[in-house]
This record gives sequence, structure tokens and C-alpha cells, in this order.
Amino acid sequence: MEGITRFYPEGMTRSVGAGVVSLLGVLLFWAGVLGAGAMVNGYSAREDYISSLAGRGSQVAVFGVGALLASAAAHLATSWAVLTVWRSRLCASFIFAAAVATTIVAVFRQSCPDGPAGCALTDTPGDWVDAVHGASVSVYELFVLAAMATLAVGVMRGSSAWPRWLGMVSLAFAAGSLILVGQTSGDNVGLWQRLWLANNLGWLLIVAGGATARSRRLVTRPVS
Repeated sequence: MEGITRFYPEGMTRSVGAGVVSLLGVLLFWAGVLGAGAMVNGYSAREDYISSLAGRGSQVAVFGVGALLASAAAHLATSWAVLTVWRSRLCASFIFAAAVATTIVAVFRQSCPDGPAGCALTDTPGDWVDAVHGASVSVYELFVLAAMATLAVGVMRGSSAWPRWLGMVSLAFAAGSLILVGQTSGDNVGLWQRLWLANNLGWLLIVAGGATARSRRLVTRPVS
């Protein structure tokens, strides 16, 4: 007999669960950022970095750190969904590495002795912790771009398990990420950083959603 339809409930449950965790992680990240920022007098979403909320000297550091860890959890869950559904170890590894980099950003916190407000504009020299923090942000971006490129290249080569549209979307988001991150060292750094992270996290949710949707389809395997 051929064309027997089979279900794999365990794998589907895991990927759906990963998709839910990814969504919750992103929502908690933005809730933490908005909530913590609202509690700090003088803090500007346009002028101040998000990581300043988690900085050493921040009165809302627990919320800032929690927001960053929520983002790391979203990346970790999406990595699991990609590995489970599409079996792409390379893409999953890049997203997992981005999760690790985000965790390091949360642990090695920026120095903000006067609080989050205006921390991005200070001329005070940083220490080695600040250096690790800044480097981890750059590493995070590199791994996210690598994951986006993996999806795009896989589609171009015609050897991908994920849909063609996802590769094209990933290419567009990669271009947006590069453009936006390049603006985060000039004026309105807080605004540009938020747009940059919105771009990256939006892509992350699309990937997690695509993997979750794929896992819910029937899997047909010929049986003799």
C-alpha cells in the first residue's frame, strides 16, 4: 500500500510549543522595555539604548535584564523549531548562537552609574564589562544575519526544506537589519535601535510561525 497518511504528534507538539514560547518571549521583551522605560524619569525611547534599562546603576535593571532574557528565550525556541521541523542544523545553530549572545548582553551589563536616562550620551570611558557587552551586541547581529542568509541561500540553491517565500523574506529582512544597525551609532540611537530589533524580532516570529505551520500539516510517507 502507498500513500498512507501518518501523524507525528510528538514532533508537532514540540514545534507548536516552541512557536508559542517564541511569541511570548518577543511580547515579554517589548512589554519589559516599554514598562521599564516608563518608570524612569528622563528616559527617552528616542535617545537612550534599550540595554541602558538593564545597566549597572539602573533602578529598573531587573526588568531590563528580564526583557533581554525573554528575547534570548524567543531565539532559543525558534532555533528548536527550525531544527525540529526543517532539520537545518546550520540555521538552528546560528539562531541558537544569537540567543547565547543575547544572554551575554544581559549578563555583562552596560555601566550607567547615573541611571538609564542619558547613559548613551555619556563620555565616561567604559570598562571591560562594557567592552564585552558591546562586542556581544555585534556578535548577535552577525549570527542573526548568518541565519537569514542561510534561509535565503538555501532557497536560491533549490535544496531547502523551508518555503521559497521565507528565503526571499529573510533576504529583505537582512537588508533592513544592516541598514538599521548602521544608524544606531548616530543621532536618535534609541529609536534606531528599536527599529533594528523590531526588524530582527519580526523576522524571528515569521520563521517560528512558518515552522509551526509546517509542522501542523499532514506528513505522508509511502508504505509498502
